Amino acid sequence: MQVRVFQSTDMASGLKMIKQELGPDALILSTKTIRNGKLGLLSKPILEITAAIDTDYPQEKSAYSSTERFSKQRTIAKQPQRPQETRSFNHIINDPVQQFLGSHASNQGNKSQKKNNGFKADYLNVASSPVSHLAEEDENQCASFPVDAECFSEYPKQSPQEPTSQQRAKPIASTDNTGLVSEVNELKQLVKDLAGQITVLSQNSSTVTDSSPTDSRTSKIKSTEGLFSKRITVDQIQGDHLLSLLIGKGVNVETARTIAGFIRESLTEQELTSTEIVTKTIIETLQNLIEVNPPVFSDQSEQRRIALVGPTGVGKTTTLAKIAASYLQHHSNSIALITIDTYRIAAVEQLKVYGEIMHLPVDVVINPDQLNQALKRHQDKALILIDTAGRSPRDSYCIDELSSFLAPEYNIEKHLVLSATTRENEILQIINQFAKLEIANTIFTKIDECLSLGILLNTQLQNSNPISYITNGQRVPEDLLEITPRKIAELIMSQDQGSMHE
Repeated sequence: MQVRVFQSTDMASGLKMIKQELGPDALILSTKTIRNGKLGLLSKPILEITAAIDTDYPQEKSAYSSTERFSKQRTIAKQPQRPQETRSFNHIINDPVQQFLGSHASNQGNKSQKKNNGFKADYLNVASSPVSHLAEEDENQCASFPVDAECFSEYPKQSPQEPTSQQRAKPIASTDNTGLVSEVNELKQLVKDLAGQITVLSQNSSTVTDSSPTDSRTSKIKSTEGLFSKRITVDQIQGDHLLSLLIGKGVNVETARTIAGFIRESLTEQELTSTEIVTKTIIETLQNLIEVNPPVFSDQSEQRRIALVGPTGVGKTTTLAKIAASYLQHHSNSIALITIDTYRIAAVEQLKVYGEIMHLPVDVVINPDQLNQALKRHQDKALILIDTAGRSPRDSYCIDELSSFLAPEYNIEKHLVLSATTRENEILQIINQFAKLEIANTIFTKIDECLSLGILLNTQLQNSNPISYITNGQRVPEDLLEITPRKIAELIMSQDQGSMHE
């Protein structure tokens, strides 16, 4: 497989470049927003698309038949044949798959018109079904068995008239090409075997009992793992304006395809031509897939302790100052700041400066005992905010060390701070590594530096932690957004993220 990386200002021009370089059958592997130049400063964000073309497609050898049989088929294929023969071959292979998939779909009951408030459950149930993934993958595999294309390269173009089942079977049955008939029978048997495997999986999945609410959330994470393994060609994206729109916003390819299918079922043909109606429907759909949990400080009777954790350079200290300033504006000055970031002198000094400006106490601790003493010293405060040193997600020792500070008996809420400019696969690795800290919420920073914000949705579908805050700039506290599912959906679909100061 040949893999190439393309850079462009937008999705449309990127797809055009990919099609010119790799052809219409190229596969989109991933998309992300990057910045060039020194440290990414003062540079315009660009879209980086990773695409590939399968150059290892088997031609001389098949996994299901010998080279000798294909050699015989090539010789026979060069003789004049009737135009229906190619279509007969394809239908004999594909019809059993289509019949099985059709019957499997009918068992799910007659589909009624979906509503936006029910889409999240439907989407997760379909995505989590191993049968649906296997059925689609088996259909694709059966439709692309490694039969040499040269066998049919000299057939005349088929007539647009759809042949009957008898007409489809007749050409192959009447020909003397016994090798081809044998090969077709072998493929038909393989299709039946695959259908049998799907049936067994379907029966096994039907015996699974309902899970608890906690398990339901876990199944949501696992249900989306299969979504990201499929691929889609450039031509499919360019030919589907809904798909192109969602992918251009940074939504994962398979998630975009699922949402696009739901939108088509929800809207009429006339409504689909209206950009305003389509965008509104997408926003309503996205908000049902997003979970938020912003801290509610009003009328609190107990002390709140919040610690910000995460990798280096994501803006933990600045975000902590924004939360403190926001609480100071809307509630009271009953706040204490604590930092255990003794690795960087600048971080300690930065927090002390914020403390002086807001007239708040700042404590620096270097071990868990000192943290315990600081918490007791500020037990009269309504809110305690704890800043931590940036930890590499690959350094398990540092994360374990941080875990000793944030022990469960301290009753500290852990918010994982992530930069929206980080690559999606790296974000998922960070989430997995910091999971041992029992993260309660997720905070996304630097969304003003992103060209697209689909990563907010992509991460939500694979992460059990709701979003508590989003930051979109350096200003304290103005650039701290208290969000709702609707607000995040609107940000994802907005035309220009830019610096969205409010």
